[in-house]
Amino acid sequence: MSSWAEVRRADRAAEREQDRLDAAAAASLARAERSEQARAGEKARERRRSQRAAAAGWTGRHMVELLIYPLALVCAVMAVPAMGVYGVHIYGNITGVVLPVLSELGMWAFALAVHTARRKDPDRPTVMLTAGIVVFAAVGAGLNFAHGVDKGVLTGVVMAVVSVAGVVAHQLAVAAPPRSRAEREQAKVARLAARRIARTRRIAARRAVVALAADGTARLVYAPGLYLPKRRDLVTATVPGLPAADDEWDAALAELLGAQADRHVSGAPDRQVDPILGTELGGSGGVALADPPPPVDPARSGTATPPKQARTRTAKQVRAAAVRLARKHGKPVSAEFLRRELKIAPDRARSLRDDVNTELYPNP
Repeated sequence: MSSWAEVRRADRAAEREQDRLDAAAAASLARAERSEQARAGEKARERRRSQRAAAAGWTGRHMVELLIYPLALVCAVMAVPAMGVYGVHIYGNITGVVLPVLSELGMWAFALAVHTARRKDPDRPTVMLTAGIVVFAAVGAGLNFAHGVDKGVLTGVVMAVVSVAGVVAHQLAVAAPPRSRAEREQAKVARLAARRIARTRRIAARRAVVALAADGTARLVYAPGLYLPKRRDLVTATVPGLPAADDEWDAALAELLGAQADRHVSGAPDRQVDPILGTELGGSGGVALADPPPPVDPARSGTATPPKQARTRTAKQVRAAAVRLARKHGKPVSAEFLRRELKIAPDRARSLRDDVNTELYPNP
């Protein structure tokens, strides 16, 4: 008997435990559902807040358009039907109904084209599109004036003004909005820089050397450097901290020759200076002359004739002069630079350029 009662008590305890587990599972499920509903509600509220913020931002950015386009719509409501009636009166049939397409929509087509072009590509010129606005606005104003002048000049003027008021307001406030002073100054500087660059390129193209290939094709070869556009020419410029242009070495060489000439005049020994090598003829320079000047006979009477400068140079002397110029230049030299300085043929200058640059500046 006691065994049956124990089994019964165990069954009841198991039932109560199962009921407790079921209640706990139901409560957990309810909590999960409430949490999911709360998350869904929060997402919905966040989405609505984002939409309201986006709408407010769009409204703030397009406040001018929201004020101008209703004005344009009012002008269209007043002008389009009147021009439709006037077109029927002029043409005598239903064809005249489309007259507002010419008088009203024509100028708006060009106005929206200008607006779109400036938004997509601010640097794109819109002169012709603006001219289209002016032309079609004049046509629309003229047709509206002709329509209203039958009732008086004042009526014609009012109808003409109403016809173009919307597009004028759109162009002033939307298509070409006012800019700040800083933006105007920046645009002015950009235009000045663009004109200066274009002018410099035109001058450089006029003075550039034409490299003609064997097959007849040609290309322009420019002399790199720092220049100032002056009238119809480019003047070499020097900027502190930047390497000097090639012409600066010409000025330095001329100054050196001038110093040598001054020393000769002041009573120094009579010596000749090689204008290419920068060394005295017959002196202790690194490059010797092929034909040294003949000695002057002191027994001869009269003034002594200065020896003639040697006009022929060996390949070794030319290469030594090119190396000297390249070292003084401080950077890889161009074939045009060597050709101009050494007075040699273009093919020889190109060969010397490759040889000297490889020797002095192996890793440019």
